[in-house]
Amino acid sequence: MSETVRLILLSLLAVVLAGYAIVVALLFWLQGRLVYPLEQIRGVARNAAADRIEPVTVRTADGLVLPGRYAPASQHDAFTVVLFHGNGEDLSQRAQIAHDLIAAGHGVYLAEYRGYGGAPGHPSEAGLYADGRAALDFVAQRTSRIAVHGFSLGTGVAVRMASEYEALTALILEAPFTSIADVARARFPLFALRCMVRDRYDNLASIGRVRAPVLICGGLADAVIPPVQFARLYSAVRAPRRLEMIDGAGHVDVWEQGAREHVLRFLDDLRRVSAAVETDQHHGQTAPHDA
Repeated sequence: MSETVRLILLSLLAVVLAGYAIVVALLFWLQGRLVYPLEQIRGVARNAAADRIEPVTVRTADGLVLPGRYAPASQHDAFTVVLFHGNGEDLSQRAQIAHDLIAAGHGVYLAEYRGYGGAPGHPSEAGLYADGRAALDFVAQRTSRIAVHGFSLGTGVAVRMASEYEALTALILEAPFTSIADVARARFPLFALRCMVRDRYDNLASIGRVRAPVLICGGLADAVIPPVQFARLYSAVRAPRRLEMIDGAGHVDVWEQGAREHVLRFLDDLRRVSAAVETDQHHGQTAPHDA
């Protein structure tokens, strides 16, 4: 190989490596906007159906006052479901799910995150966990029959809350991921981003600590989160579990394509189990003792 050719090849390699480094640096710098696309959310039309649910506020441990929407359960054996939305929406986008749950007798709490929907603060992993705790504390003051539902990014908050609150009745995950680092690797396979992700939301590491029954619903046509991550997460669950892989569903239409029926059936089954346990406990308390 001539000296001229060698210099040309080395120059080309240097250009490629420099370009690679620039792209990696840009992805690292932009990761906050990719995980929390607040500019995109400001252009999303609010779902007016959320306005039919009572507005409330909660205060986080670090002093932020966040909006929420709350409706108590209308049936004594039903649950109140805390809904954590995805990264590209505000709480109002979960309104239809909330109304489907309300129609089945359940209560709902539509949780909002800092920086979203006009709320104060800036989103971060630690911040969203604090927001989730404030939402659960609000609901726990009103009922002990609490389920948590997370969609997409909201599954990161939901899994963490369920791993911390042992008294939860159920954990429902819609289009969940194993971790943000895994999502980044799947979307940008040519770039070594795993060790550079700041907000990791490591569901795979946390879900084994969840004691409540778990339902995972995901679309087989999900182009945002690889469906293999649903199965990996399911395999890591140590509590009673169900996995519903919905044919034809993508990322944002899982509820409409079949998750609605699976979730309501799951909650109904838990109601029956709870009723049976309460009946057995009552009979045990009232049974006559031998003399």
